[in-house]
Amino acid sequence: MSWMNIELVLLIVLPAVIAVIMAFSSSFKQRTRNILAVTGAGIELCLVFSLFLLNFEAVKSSEFFLQFTTGYSNTPFVINFAMDNLSLLFSLIVTAAVFLIVIFSTQYIRDKESRYFALFFLVLASIQGSILTADLFTLYLFIEAITVFTTPLISFKKTEKTTRAALQYFFYGITGGVFFFISIILIYFNLGTLKMAAVADSFALISTPMQLTIIIFFLLALLIKLGIFPIHFWLPRAHSACPAPISALLSGVLLKVYLYIFMRLFWTMIAFDFLVELHLSAFVLDLALVSSLIGHVFALQADELKKMLAYSSIGHIGMILAVLMLNTEAAFYGGLLHIIAHMMMKSGLFLSSGYLLRTTLSHHIDDLKGIGHKNRLVFIAFIIICLGTIGMPPLIGFVSKWFVLLAFLEARHYFGAFVVGAGSIIALIYYLRYISQAYETVKTENKTLREELVSLKVFFKSTNIMKNVIYLFTLLIIIFGLSYQFFEMPINTAIFELLNPQKYIELVLGG
Repeated sequence: MSWMNIELVLLIVLPAVIAVIMAFSSSFKQRTRNILAVTGAGIELCLVFSLFLLNFEAVKSSEFFLQFTTGYSNTPFVINFAMDNLSLLFSLIVTAAVFLIVIFSTQYIRDKESRYFALFFLVLASIQGSILTADLFTLYLFIEAITVFTTPLISFKKTEKTTRAALQYFFYGITGGVFFFISIILIYFNLGTLKMAAVADSFALISTPMQLTIIIFFLLALLIKLGIFPIHFWLPRAHSACPAPISALLSGVLLKVYLYIFMRLFWTMIAFDFLVELHLSAFVLDLALVSSLIGHVFALQADELKKMLAYSSIGHIGMILAVLMLNTEAAFYGGLLHIIAHMMMKSGLFLSSGYLLRTTLSHHIDDLKGIGHKNRLVFIAFIIICLGTIGMPPLIGFVSKWFVLLAFLEARHYFGAFVVGAGSIIALIYYLRYISQAYETVKTENKTLREELVSLKVFFKSTNIMKNVIYLFTLLIIIFGLSYQFFEMPINTAIFELLNPQKYIELVLGG
């Protein structure tokens, strides 16, 4: 197995190159720019997918591993990228979601497109870097890059509200980064290395108070990034202020990347046993559950559609983090499946709400009257995705929540099981609030449902690409709900990596 797996670098360099071209694309025709954006995201997806297909047997038998190393081998300044089944799974689902969000963006963003796509592809490059890096300093740089490049996207509309949300997002993002950096410095002074595998190998040599300090700062950094209570209030503001495709990117994709980083740090690098010994695992689990409940309760009170969706994300991310903290195979299966389900559902919800809100005066619930009659099929898609997030069979959200519930019951963690159930019931109430509002009011002269269904037939001929992306997300949520076994192999091999970190450590160190 060669250590020069250049495709890993390509995954990061390709979006970065497209970002640079986009930055200077103001003279391009809009069509050219759109083709470039979709092609770039498509090639990225094909690259990851080809890694999966070409190494299918290795993936299946949990033997898959790619590595790229460059730099001075005995200094901390080594660029080291590695891909195992866990990072492959995340890289694959992230690029798939981003590909669809880019297609939607080409029609949704109507001014300053070159700036928008330049920032968007820089975020994608940073996300791929965060997933693939095998050393802490590069990980820190990529996390900070994500914050720096998403901030101008949040304030893209340049109003007082979006600017305030962006500044708050930036402040908390950088604060999280500072905590992360403190942990890195402490690790470097204690172990003289920043390679995750080398840290994993010798973390036990650090004194217990120092271990506790390092872990607490890492936890603080990631709890801020994940928007876990009580440091959650920046998230709904940021996620609701930006354009719909960016909301989908932040809520649907970015939060999952931080969950991945959480798993990398606390299963691969710092063995989970340390969290148990220092009595932190139970604390984080309970905090995540409380955060989940609070997220759903706040969503119930939210009077703006996108704010409600953002609070609902807090509810789901809390639940995923909590179930992962159970540290059982069943918990990982439920958690990873719900990460995939939530990525599809939240992206679909933010994109469909963005499409629906284009014709309303504001995002306030009172201004949504009659919106269900104006865009019938899009609103039906919106309702189906809502039912998925609540956990209605046969949608993927039901399947993933079911496995999360089973994991809590198997671990005899009844409060966790209660939160899963309560969250679904509260979600049903707050989605119904919006759905009933959208169907209120007198019907105006509109296409009949039959005419709309006929127009759906011209799915591929249709010029309305945004609707098609929304329908595609809806279809995926239904199809994967009925055939969730499709994810069984990739998820189980990712679980193998989490439960057997020694394999990753040895391969990286041997690289």
